[in-house]
Amino acid sequence: MLWHEGCIGKLRQMGIPLAYTEWIKAWLENRRGYIEINGEKSRWFNIEKGGPQGGILTPTVFISYHADMPDFLSWCTSHFFADDLAAILAGQIGIKYSKQCLDLEKKLKLFVDQLEYYCLLTDGVICSLRMCLTSYLLWIEVLGIGVNIL
Repeated sequence: MLWHEGCIGKLRQMGIPLAYTEWIKAWLENRRGYIEINGEKSRWFNIEKGGPQGGILTPTVFISYHADMPDFLSWCTSHFFADDLAAILAGQIGIKYSKQCLDLEKKLKLFVDQLEYYCLLTDGVICSLRMCLTSYLLWIEVLGIGVNIL
């Protein structure tokens, strides 16, 4: 989720001219919405975080906001696409398979811990990476069989 104030601050730190950051701030803030289900509409409510859904600029602002994430995850390969994050973790090579699994489990835990810390720094709550809704899945391919470890 885009924390508006934090996003504008990061864009300014990146050297984005004030006129652009002020325009982006105006574009992000003072939005309202309602929910409609089966023709019934809720009351209007303020939208205090995030960018306009479907907006052409939203993915660019989101990626710019999270541009410093690789600094927190420098020991693994991570890739952003719009609001998705893919990370590649590798276990050690040349050791027993069971030790490889334990090593990979440690790296996965470190990854999740650092990602959670990053989210707390950037949003004050767990951010749009939806960590509170996501199960951490570690797929180990053993003879073509996937093992799901929760």
